[in-house]
Amino acid sequence: MIEEKTIPSMTSEVVHDYLRQIGENWKGQGCAMELGCWLGASSIPLLEGLVKAGYDLDFWAFDRWKATEFQIYEAGAVGVKLKLGEDLSERYYENVSEAYDEILTFPGSIPDSLANFSGEPIEICIFDAPKKNPVFIKSIEALYKYWIPGVTILGLLDYYFYAAKVGDNREDLKIPVRFMEGYSECFTRLEKFPSTGPAFFRYEKELDL
Repeated sequence: MIEEKTIPSMTSEVVHDYLRQIGENWKGQGCAMELGCWLGASSIPLLEGLVKAGYDLDFWAFDRWKATEFQIYEAGAVGVKLKLGEDLSERYYENVSEAYDEILTFPGSIPDSLANFSGEPIEICIFDAPKKNPVFIKSIEALYKYWIPGVTILGLLDYYFYAAKVGDNREDLKIPVRFMEGYSECFTRLEKFPSTGPAFFRYEKELDL
């Protein structure tokens, strides 16, 4: 594990531990990626686990990497200062490269930036930013054809984010839940963290979208 540093995080330590475990169980059948990386707090434990498992492929990282007012607030709470609109991609790479340095970063809107993906098999696919439509479904559509039945892990870090919301916003944020329930025959739920947000699934059967 790399030396601890202050990296703002919107995921809990117990989720970080699970991400590390996912990495450690890498089977060598495909690459790993994260959509919505921010400053790397969730990427680092996943990469630490992957390194332990002998990961030797590129890690694909997608994010806008333009600091928002909410991110400035969250970072400020742990003493990290950001500026509105600041390009955060260099900070991200500086943070995560201590764990693993074969990182491909693609700034820009998701899912548009997914056009940069090479199309290799994906073994670990972490969604953070995509949680509302059309971003969520377009991200699924861009990537699912590269998932490996019986192998690929899909992590939805904001799966239960809707629970603290009300009205239309709550319904919009339930899109991932509705999708997974609608295609339940294609996935097995591996773990869930309702109090902090994430849920993790194994892709079992090819989707028909």
